[in-house]
Amino acid sequence: MKLKNLLLTGLIFSGIAFSQETQKPFVLEHMLHKHKIDFVNTTVYQQIDNYAAVYNSSHIFFDIKISPDDEIFVNASITFGNGITKETEKKGYSIYTTADDLEDYLKNVNDTGREYLLELFYQKAVGKFTVTGGLIDSTAFIDANKYANDEHTQFLNDAFVNNPIAALPSYNPGIYIHYQITNSTGISGVYMQNKPDKGNVGIVEIEYETENIGIRPYFFYVFGGEELKGFGLSGDYSFGNKGVFLRVGNSNTDQDYFISGGFEVSNIFKDDKFGFGYGYTHGKNSTEDIHVSEAYYSFLLNKYITLTADIQYVKELAKSFIYGGRFYFIF
Repeated sequence: MKLKNLLLTGLIFSGIAFSQETQKPFVLEHMLHKHKIDFVNTTVYQQIDNYAAVYNSSHIFFDIKISPDDEIFVNASITFGNGITKETEKKGYSIYTTADDLEDYLKNVNDTGREYLLELFYQKAVGKFTVTGGLIDSTAFIDANKYANDEHTQFLNDAFVNNPIAALPSYNPGIYIHYQITNSTGISGVYMQNKPDKGNVGIVEIEYETENIGIRPYFFYVFGGEELKGFGLSGDYSFGNKGVFLRVGNSNTDQDYFISGGFEVSNIFKDDKFGFGYGYTHGKNSTEDIHVSEAYYSFLLNKYITLTADIQYVKELAKSFIYGGRFYFIF
């Protein structure tokens, strides 16, 4: 389905406040909005050595409330440009300096021939159970983190958005089931296709969430493809205007473990925040170790626009500083 068709559909049907079970901050932010359709746009500039590029990425998303316990969610995206990806690949970097979905990917999502449509699913709440099925993103439910989970408002580098060595596929057919055991504890399961790789992925996560702390251990296993299994943990802790995060992972690939951590401080002056993160991926056999650091400073210009200055340092086969800026618009 083309993006313009999705927009037309959204204009016809009425969406209400978001209640779907996503953990993505840029979607959670819109739960308080009364818009029938929500729109976010990000323009990012990045420079590596003497090469610089700009890309512009937009998301349109909405949900159709069928009943208090039933809804349909749609998320479509279009991006112009591929940023500095080709340049970083030339240098031998296997980690992406942005976690945004770029132009080439969105023209052929997961090598399926589908364009622009990322998520389209039906969600049903039954007591303490929530069941979701359709085109889903496992990272909307698994490996969430309060301070390192959203390339639109937090870190840009892929290493600080999700666990880079885990099988956490996005935008494929699948099912998600969540059971809320207590007010602070729940258990979730995901089973979905692993495209563009072979097989299907099964993921089980336990979530412990309070006002100040979140701990989310999970296990993943690939069925029917190259055997891939491992575990991860995402955690965060907030105190006052500060917060810290930790993410670890292990797998049976040539990159056998990963660890990242950092902090965020908000309202240093007013309506601003500063974040810093460091990530390390351990390579074995002929695979290189990967070191990634990133610092950003964001300022809320008004309720619609946030400006961010960003600097990254990546060391793998080579080592480089990446300087960048981000313009983020929401409506």
